[in-house]
Parts: sequence; C-alpha cells; structure tokens
Amino acid sequence: MKNYLKRMAVVASIFASGPALAAEGQAYLTPQKAAAILADGRPWAANAPDGKALKIILNKDGTGSVHGPMPFTLSLTWSVKNDTMCILGKMGTKCLRFREVPGGLQSWDGEKPDLKFSR
Repeated sequence: MKNYLKRMAVVASIFASGPALAAEGQAYLTPQKAAAILADGRPWAANAPDGKALKIILNKDGTGSVHGPMPFTLSLTWSVKNDTMCILGKMGTKCLRFREVPGGLQSWDGEKPDLKFSR
C-alpha cells in the first residue's frame, strides 16, 4: 500500500507541474517537419503567451497571412533557417522551434514558449 501511495504522489506531482515539465524531455521537431505540418494552406488558431488570439495561414510556397487582434489581415512569409522555422511579417521576424502537443504544435522562442498552434 505504501508503494502505491508513493507512486500516486509521483503521478500527481507530474500532473501538477503541467506541460512545462512534460515538454522539457520532449525533442523539438525538425523545422522541415514543423513546416510540413503547418504549411498546409488551412487556418490555424495561434495563441500568444500574452493571451492574444491570431489566425495564421501558411502556404507551401513560403507565403501566408495573419489576422487578429487587429481588424485586418497582414501578409507574411516563412522559411526554414538552421534549426528553426522563421515567420516574417510587417511586425517583425520570429524564428521558432516546435514541439507536438495535443491538437497542434507549441512553438518556442529560445527557451520560452511562444505561439501555440491548434485546430
């Protein structure tokens, strides 16, 4: 019974630590694999760490668009650069790495989580 309780305490602490702990041991996707998943021409919901919600469409040809939180759509381009996928728009460039999460991909800017892409 003591071993069972110890195991349950470990499981509970893992769940309590949330996705950050789970993601620490998870490998990043290659940028080519992330691009193959994201650049399908269909809209992705992209949630920023600050709570902003965006709709992003990435096309296979390296183009795309972003909408929100502003009331208009902006064009963007994307490319694979070294171990990241870089998204370039009028508001700047983000070069991100990606990990798979339920329902989509979590992007990372360095060691910090950035946009979470989901459908």
